[in-house]
Amino acid sequence: PMVRKIRPARDWACMSAIRDLIRSWRPDVIHSHSSKAGFLARFAARSFPCANLYTPHCFAFTMSVGPLRQALYLQLERYAGTLTDMLVLLCESERQIALDASIVPWEKITVVPTGIRPEDYQCAEDRDEIRRELGVGGFDLVLGVVGALVVQKGHTYLLSAMERMLPDVNVAAVFAGRGELEAQLREQARQIGIADRVFFLGHRADTARLYRAMDLFVLPSLWEGLPYVLMEAMVAGTPAVATDIPGNRDLLKEDYAGWQAQPRDSASLAATIVDAAASPDECRKRAERAEEMIRRHHGLDAMITQYVRLYSDMAVSVGG
Repeated sequence: PMVRKIRPARDWACMSAIRDLIRSWRPDVIHSHSSKAGFLARFAARSFPCANLYTPHCFAFTMSVGPLRQALYLQLERYAGTLTDMLVLLCESERQIALDASIVPWEKITVVPTGIRPEDYQCAEDRDEIRRELGVGGFDLVLGVVGALVVQKGHTYLLSAMERMLPDVNVAAVFAGRGELEAQLREQARQIGIADRVFFLGHRADTARLYRAMDLFVLPSLWEGLPYVLMEAMVAGTPAVATDIPGNRDLLKEDYAGWQAQPRDSASLAATIVDAAASPDECRKRAERAEEMIRRHHGLDAMITQYVRLYSDMAVSVGG
């Protein structure tokens, strides 16, 4: 059991437990994910004859954690980089971040794009019926966000953007997901007078139906790795608006497959949403490009094939 924050005694116990597992299992490849597990596992595996791989899913030093923590996390990543046989990243933006920060040399980086099953996000149900079921049947523009209600996802900026759009646009938003900020976001919506336009759906397993109901999928994140939900919406054929950050921009290809707004900027987000909503033909074109791109470059089978090849190659090169 790990905790997200740095807790030396508990972290040492977790690292020791990982080391015991490695000694018992004797794997050919260790592949750790995210900052805490990534650091502990790489440290634990350093003296074993196995390939030591790591995927950050967004480097901690790029997150909004304050300058001191960012500096600490950067130094920890650089140290752990000396223990890493291969840094496995999700997109080209992450590769550039790693190189600029001198985490590992160029030859120790590979990119394996995240993959999904397109058929999991197809829905042929009547859109108007789904919207009535969700309570948004009377609105002209329905926005949607899928993801945890946490600072990273930037929901607060979408609420402020909606306030800016009124009264010119009859807009509503559905938020699918749970998280520590739900009460705060509900209160924000109440204070700015849009509580009757914001629908908190909680955890939902029927995201394909939600994407079908949306006019625009919106992802106002502050940082990302390569977001599953954006790929899901794109392959579902839902026009997407997202912030211009690493990960998002790798998928939207500037404005080729969607629209990009500035992060932490509700005015930019509002203007981008209004611009997209006012251009139904362009929405259709970009949504079609997005769906084709995800099907071609982000299929689950392709991702699995790349990992099989990577693990096989690394096991041979490190283990002999």
